[in-house]
Amino acid sequence: MSRVRLRRAPWHALGLALVLLPALPRSEAVADDQASALSDADSALASWDLPAAQTAIDSAPAGPHRDVKQGVLDVYAGRYAKAEALLAAALASGVLTEGGTPDEEARHYLALARGSQRALEGNVTVTSPDGHVEAVFADPKDALIAPYLFDAMEAARSALGTDLGVLPDHAVRFEFLDDPLKLAMVTPLTVENIRTTGTVGVTKYRRIMMISPRVMVFGYGWIDTAVHEYVHYLLTMRTGNLAPVWLQEGLAKLLETRWRRATPAPLPPPVAYHLHQAIVRDDLVTLDEMYPSVAMLPSQERAALAYAEVETMLGLLLERKGPAGIETLLDGVAAGEDARVALATAWGADFEEFMEEWKAVTRRRTAKGHDGPMGGPEFKGAEDEAEPETLGDVFSHLGGGRARQHARLGGLLQARGHGTAAAAQYEKARKADPRAREDPVLSRRLGKLYVELRDYPPAVPLLERAAKVEPEDANLAAAQGRALLRSGEPERAREALMRSIQVNPFIPSLHCDLAELTDDEQRRAHETAHCSE
Repeated sequence: MSRVRLRRAPWHALGLALVLLPALPRSEAVADDQASALSDADSALASWDLPAAQTAIDSAPAGPHRDVKQGVLDVYAGRYAKAEALLAAALASGVLTEGGTPDEEARHYLALARGSQRALEGNVTVTSPDGHVEAVFADPKDALIAPYLFDAMEAARSALGTDLGVLPDHAVRFEFLDDPLKLAMVTPLTVENIRTTGTVGVTKYRRIMMISPRVMVFGYGWIDTAVHEYVHYLLTMRTGNLAPVWLQEGLAKLLETRWRRATPAPLPPPVAYHLHQAIVRDDLVTLDEMYPSVAMLPSQERAALAYAEVETMLGLLLERKGPAGIETLLDGVAAGEDARVALATAWGADFEEFMEEWKAVTRRRTAKGHDGPMGGPEFKGAEDEAEPETLGDVFSHLGGGRARQHARLGGLLQARGHGTAAAAQYEKARKADPRAREDPVLSRRLGKLYVELRDYPPAVPLLERAAKVEPEDANLAAAQGRALLRSGEPERAREALMRSIQVNPFIPSLHCDLAELTDDEQRRAHETAHCSE
């Protein structure tokens, strides 16, 4: 790629130019000073450099235009009431529309300031012990999750600071909302966008906005989501907000588990299957279709496919070129290069060659995936308040023999409160057919029943088998954690309980078990306060 070399004019030429420039009338000079200062403020706001933006705003002449920029900065800083007052007054002045100047910026941020105040009414704010995270909870009940967020963000800050070369010098603001409508109030997304694609987190306006796992049907991987959004936050700072959506989402998805594992997690089998089919059928989500947001794609399936595409693209670059490849890519984007060109430079060939290699490699690696649902988090409706686990006949896959008969009878007995008799029937089902002995559905049912009956040792292998199939099931992980703890395996118990925390930390019993496992007095007090059997 050719580069243009800028030549500095000699000092005498600059002096001549200054002499020949006519003196501007005062009003035009003020206007030019204002335009220059506010342009500098815009540049600083785009890269979330609030101190630089404040300096630029302070140097601008007083008036409604400066007040608009100050209002925007106040939104970025979370000072919503102050932002509302400034922006409303600037709009009321009428100056913003003189000469046909649009006032869309003021109206947009005024709506955000007002929406944020409504969404966060009655909130509570908790700051991490190290001062690196500020968590604002619209509903104080959600402050329960603060210690787990802070632990994960401490690990993420260290790992991602090394990977991406960015360590924020300010507290990163998280806002946890208790309704998808509130997420629509504080972002450009509609409720339909949010529900259609299962969007639970957005990073914009120098803050991370998330929906609490408490208001989802089964919770969701909220800590991975928090780190995913934190990657977006760092990339905005790293590239001056120049990284396109596909690059942002690819790295965020690739690195969202970096806080808890050294290498990226593999694609879930159903996602691998659908990605394979999309490559074979030439039905990929294009990079351009991902703009302006993956959250605006027509379905959760297309959104999941988009994430899988860009995650594996950036994963291939990292695998082949190492951290230096990612660094070269981000350096190019930060310097203003098109992201495709920057990726090609990092790869060492043109972008089309990279895409062909990615398709070939990914097609091979996803060939063993299997079909299954690709849906994301489920939002609660009025009818979705925590329902008990279905106890009907869920064993049709066992066929029509004795194993299914015993399993079905076990389900009927359990539904009527005869736990010991139900367990006996489940055990008969397992003995009747080798398939039933290894069946994860039956293992889950019987393992959880043993926990309820406080017969913990036989529950351990059963729940382990079930958890291999459903590692993100929070209720299953909580039961597994208790079985392990009561069977004298505290470290494995802690791992299972933390899997539950990562999806749904609002299961009261798991805090009872975590209270037994911690040596930290402050953490024990937190767990005990939220413990309930």
